[in-house]
Amino acid sequence: MSEPVALSPRQRECLRLVWERRTSKEIAAELGISASTVDGYIKEAIGLLNARDRRDAAAIVFGSGAITPPDKKGAESPGVVEPAPAPIPPVVSTERYFWPQPNRSRQPDAQSLMQVLGQIGMIAIGSMVALSLALSLGAGVPTLLRPALKAFDRLVQ
Repeated sequence: MSEPVALSPRQRECLRLVWERRTSKEIAAELGISASTVDGYIKEAIGLLNARDRRDAAAIVFGSGAITPPDKKGAESPGVVEPAPAPIPPVVSTERYFWPQPNRSRQPDAQSLMQVLGQIGMIAIGSMVALSLALSLGAGVPTLLRPALKAFDRLVQ
């Protein structure tokens, strides 16, 4: 072979299992993919290696003179090289949120249903008191607040 051929890790794994005399169904079951996907990987490898068939491609990659099948990592042959790993670009989020997003690294505060309902009730009662106070101030000072306001005026003077 004049120039080295770069096979993907999946193609290499499929050819290793072909070298171990496995069928496409058995390879698919072991790798967790469909049999047609296995056949596609093997077909691509056959084309890249200019092999006659799947056994020939496996023999080119793992050495035709080998008596025993290669180990899990696979025997290297001079005509086949591993592809260089592609650089992984950093993940940068460009999304900007109007509301703060929850911090997923810490556990959310755990409250019981009664605590949540109690807080809702207190907020509702407080809102009604504030609304009634605002409405009564618009109509004049309520009779209950007059003594408190007089005491406050005496303290200020």
